[in-house]
Amino acid sequence: MNKSYSHSIYKAFVLCLICFAFPNYLKAQNEDVIIIETYKPVISDAFKIQENPKIPDSTDVEKYSTTYQVNPVLYGTKFPVEPIKPAKMIGEPLTKFYKSYAKLGFGNKTTPLAEFYYSNLRSTSQSIGFYFNHFSSSGKIKKYAFPGFSNNDAGIYAKKFYKYHTLTANVDYKRDVVHYYGFEPSKFPYIYDVNNKDSIKQRLMDIGGQLKFFSTYVDSTKLNHYFDLKYHNASDLYDAVEDNIVFNALLNKNVKFLGKSIKNQNLSLKTKVDFYNDKNKIDTAGSAVISFIPQFSASYDIIRFNLGFNTSIAACDSSDIFFYPVTNINFNLVDNIFILYAGIDGGLEKNNLVNLFSENPFINTKTLNLQYSNTKSRFYAGFRGSISSYLSFNANIAKSKIDNLPLFVNDSSLNLFNKFNVIYDNAGITNLHTEITYQKSEKLKIMLTSNYYEYKMNVEKRAWHKPGMNVQLSVNYNLRNKIILKTEVFALNGVDAKCYNTTGQVPEILIKQLKGTVDFNLGLEYRYSKILSGFINFNNIGVINYQKWYNYPTYSFTALAGITYSF
Repeated sequence: MNKSYSHSIYKAFVLCLICFAFPNYLKAQNEDVIIIETYKPVISDAFKIQENPKIPDSTDVEKYSTTYQVNPVLYGTKFPVEPIKPAKMIGEPLTKFYKSYAKLGFGNKTTPLAEFYYSNLRSTSQSIGFYFNHFSSSGKIKKYAFPGFSNNDAGIYAKKFYKYHTLTANVDYKRDVVHYYGFEPSKFPYIYDVNNKDSIKQRLMDIGGQLKFFSTYVDSTKLNHYFDLKYHNASDLYDAVEDNIVFNALLNKNVKFLGKSIKNQNLSLKTKVDFYNDKNKIDTAGSAVISFIPQFSASYDIIRFNLGFNTSIAACDSSDIFFYPVTNINFNLVDNIFILYAGIDGGLEKNNLVNLFSENPFINTKTLNLQYSNTKSRFYAGFRGSISSYLSFNANIAKSKIDNLPLFVNDSSLNLFNKFNVIYDNAGITNLHTEITYQKSEKLKIMLTSNYYEYKMNVEKRAWHKPGMNVQLSVNYNLRNKIILKTEVFALNGVDAKCYNTTGQVPEILIKQLKGTVDFNLGLEYRYSKILSGFINFNNIGVINYQKWYNYPTYSFTALAGITYSF
């Protein structure tokens, strides 16, 4: 018998038992029941037993102290390196150099021009080259004697580059010809050869050479050094001869004397020996200037300074020693945009044939008097800086005291009055210099400079033939590297010349005032290709006649045209 069947019999038996036990109750179920309202079941509140079950922990576990040790084991790891390909950079192509350059031209006043340069191409070991220049004119100036001139110079040079040094050598030759044309031949009919241009010819020939050896260390802690030895021999047509030997040495090294807060500390020593042997019609003399100039320079914050002194010895028949301060200081106020600077220095210089001839080629070399010029002190102060990346400026004022300043006066002992003697006087000089430069790449460059001079002479009434003011404006314009325009404007005020009135018993000094001038020059170059170009230059476009030296008028308008070629 299965389980479900037994369960059914059990239920039936229980039901019968109930019916017999409660017969009255079953009968009442047939009575009527009146329902007053709907049934509402109600559940009485439940009361929770406020006790949580607890499980007593009857097990007491004893803790044991365990000691263990981990032995370190080096686990070898491998890091595979993948090679990185270098970035490919396209380098700028090197500008092509040419070994030779030639320039030829010709202008009015019978003015030929020739220039030639030659050098080897790029080399990391050596450089060799030579050059030749010629410029002359055979023009005429109305009423005056023959004013022709000729300037020639040539030279050869060589450089040898070592790892940390460079050795250079050069030989130079100069030959300058002028004529003492500062007179009117028609006023001297009694001089038989007054129109003979050879009788007023002057030629200065100068040949010399130089050796230089200097360091090119990259390491700033090394002792940098520079040495050079120069020699030249100059002579003219009037038996003036000059031999000059110059030795220069410079040592400098970065040091740390004043601690880490003082930057760019540098100690240097400069030595110079300048020897002359001069000979002319009236005298032969040897002389020298020996100088020692130790200096220390450094910078701190916005300040950079240089401290030193110059000890110079004038060695001639007797020796004299002179001392000069060599000190300057810069204040970089606005990151190289505005810099204040000031300084004081001085120096000793021997006037010589070559330098005086370069300044005034019409000197009388027969009686040339060569003295030392002693700049006892020169104080200067100024400011410089830049307004933008294109515009820069510089302005300063300097006051100097000079013993034996050379001046040029006409030689009154000559009938033609056409040569200049060199005289000397002590002077105080004030110079105001200004300079403004605008440059935008290589396309446009404009530069304006001016100088104002004030002379206070000790004996002489004027600073003869010294200009009181000069202004220069230059403009260079490059149009697509095809057309190059160059413009220069010079403005000079007049100068004073010393003359004599010999009509009386006692010669009387006369002051001749030479007029100032404005000289306008223009140059134009057309570059047909990188190797061939043509040019034309115009000088003194305003056709203004002026005299730089008394009785020596300059050429009026001149023009010169030519070509250049590189190969």
